[in-house]
Amino acid sequence: MNGKSQLYKIPVPSTSFLTDAALCSWKGPLTLLFEYDRDGATCRSGIRFKRVLATRTRSERCCTEWHIEGAYDTLVEIGSSLWIDELQNDIPVRWKDEQEMHHYMIYLDSAGCFEVIAESWESLPEERGSWDST
Repeated sequence: MNGKSQLYKIPVPSTSFLTDAALCSWKGPLTLLFEYDRDGATCRSGIRFKRVLATRTRSERCCTEWHIEGAYDTLVEIGSSLWIDELQNDIPVRWKDEQEMHHYMIYLDSAGCFEVIAESWESLPEERGSWDST
C-alpha cells in the first residue's frame, strides 16, 4: 500500500475540538479549520492548502485502518499516490506540468478523513476566537 510521510501534528487532540473540523474556502485558499479550548479560551487554527486540484472526505464510519494509521491528528503525504496518477491521466497535455501535485491526508476523531491534492500546505498560527467571529 502507499507509504505515508508525516508532515504536521495538529496543536491539540481532535477529541478536544469544540466544533466539527471542516474544509472551507470562504477566506481564500482551501483550509481545514478547527477550534479548541486552551486555558479556558476558544482558539482557532487550521491547515491551508495552496493550488488545490481535488478533495475527498470520508466520514468516520467509512474509514479503514489505513486511513487512520499514521494520519490520526497528523497531516501526512501519500507516496506513489494512485489518485495523483488518475488525475494526471485526466489533465490535458498542455496543463500536465503546470504545478506540483501532492496527496495530503489527515484523520480527525469524529470527523473522518480529509484528503487533498494540492501544490503545498501551511499550518495557520493559533489565534484567540472562533472562526464564526471572523
